[in-house]
Amino acid sequence: MNTPQSWLITPAQYAVLEAKASAIGLAISGPSGTATMRGVTASWSYDGTRLIVTVVSAPPFFTGMAEREIASAVDEALKS
Repeated sequence: MNTPQSWLITPAQYAVLEAKASAIGLAISGPSGTATMRGVTASWSYDGTRLIVTVVSAPPFFTGMAEREIASAVDEALKS
């Protein structure tokens, strides 16, 4: 399994992240789950304080790129 990425975020920030993900067609709802987009599958868990996201599977050589894209999306949501 790939290295989990972790952020400390508020429930309001998590709601922004859910809305932004939905806007691009990625169904993320609830405190945990798995989603697939463009051949990348990631799992997430959120306990009301900490969000943990792990790339579960990706095409060869895309794991690092997927992790960077996820980090960038979360960081952008945290600015909101």
